[in-house]
Amino acid sequence: MTLTNNNKKFYFEIHKYKDNLFYFNLKDEEGNIYLESDLYVRKTSCQEELKSVIRNFKNEDRFRVIQTFDKKWIFLLRDESGEIIVESPSFETKEEAISLIKNLKNLSLKTPVVDNTKIKN
Repeated sequence: MTLTNNNKKFYFEIHKYKDNLFYFNLKDEEGNIYLESDLYVRKTSCQEELKSVIRNFKNEDRFRVIQTFDKKWIFLLRDESGEIIVESPSFETKEEAISLIKNLKNLSLKTPVVDNTKIKN
């Protein structure tokens, strides 16, 4: 996944997983997934964590870019207490991970959220 500019439009999706667990992900207009949350028992907890991710993206000190065992790169985002709240997908280079962080700094509480829990399969 290569990111080159800040012109991508991002949006969040909230999903209902089996066993009535909820999670969110962050996608771009082409459907690429950039972030995926943990699972939550309550939808409201999932929504609150989504807001926490947005708030914490504004603080560069909350990020940690690391190399994984398979020599790829990811970043971790921590909240104010130091707890990891989201992990990025893996990237081939450290620069790609840093580029995503820069691109996502524009996220705000006005970033669209699509609630897929209301869609029946």
